Amino acid sequence: MAGPYRGKNRYPTFLKAGKTIAAKVSRLQGVVGILGTGSIGRRFGDEFSDLDLTVYAHSDAVKRLGRLVGVGWTGYKGVSYDIPVVSYEKALKAGVPSAFWSQIERWHQENSQILFDTDNRVKRLLQQKLVYADREQKKLMRRYHEAVHEHLVFFPELWAKRGHLYNVIDALTRGVTFIVLWIYAKNRVFEPYMEKWPFYHLEMKNVPEYVHLEALTEIYTRPLRTVAGAMRIRRKLLDLCDQIGLQWEVYSCAEAHQRCEQNWGKVSEETKRLLSW
Repeated sequence: MAGPYRGKNRYPTFLKAGKTIAAKVSRLQGVVGILGTGSIGRRFGDEFSDLDLTVYAHSDAVKRLGRLVGVGWTGYKGVSYDIPVVSYEKALKAGVPSAFWSQIERWHQENSQILFDTDNRVKRLLQQKLVYADREQKKLMRRYHEAVHEHLVFFPELWAKRGHLYNVIDALTRGVTFIVLWIYAKNRVFEPYMEKWPFYHLEMKNVPEYVHLEALTEIYTRPLRTVAGAMRIRRKLLDLCDQIGLQWEVYSCAEAHQRCEQNWGKVSEETKRLLSW
């Protein structure tokens, strides 16, 4: 994994350990396939990384195998294990997208190496499930568009007028998160585990918008002591949104209130009678 991450890369150690464990676990009855995920899949692991494997098993063997290898908070030779055992049949039956094949789970398994596979079943499973449908893309882009509008257009202005610096910054950081998610949906790349890898595709230059990484992270890296300083960053973020095609009809609270006043004229007389005061 070529990337911006510092620290000693323990990937060779993780891969060797994963292959050794997979060779033994694969001989257990009911095992269909084994994936090396996490640091093995992304080819980077440091002192903070776990050894991540996913064991695909027949449904009737999941509980038994889970008790054997699906143990949590267990480590060996300074390496912690994260080895879930999942039903191959359930994975095969589940639709895309679904609770099983979420964005995060598809990103997780897309970044993997097959360490054991019975008759190429896991390989075919991933080819079938690691897809990104048009409808899913449109739904996510619409959802994140609305979220950016709230957190970048309205909330910072609201809190700036109230003089609450920390709330302005909070709104902007949340807005950046939704800009990033919109960029990922736009480019049909699966969402990473955002709590841990929010800028993954930008850092890895997997999307054209990686050139804006510095602008997107300024709210996190620049010391801010005034509302005016935070609002200058907001202006830059709004300009960035225009550049990447993330735009709105309304750009201020005043415009929103004006639009609401205009819409009052479109409601029925009965509605006006009930809601006027």
